[in-house]
Amino acid sequence: MNFLTSRLRKLARNECGGVFVEYLILLTLIGIGAIAGLATVRGALLNELIDLANAISQIQI
Repeated sequence: MNFLTSRLRKLARNECGGVFVEYLILLTLIGIGAIAGLATVRGALLNELIDLANAISQIQI
């Protein structure tokens, strides 16, 4: 944690820190998009598995 704060302070004094912030914002947006996408896939997969379980339970031997 100490390394991270010292690195952030050093970047704040440097002009390259702006580029770092831009990359950080970009990675944050990509992360949020990935989480939202995975949540959607999870919901669709869960619905398909429930439909499959219902179909299997309707089979009469």
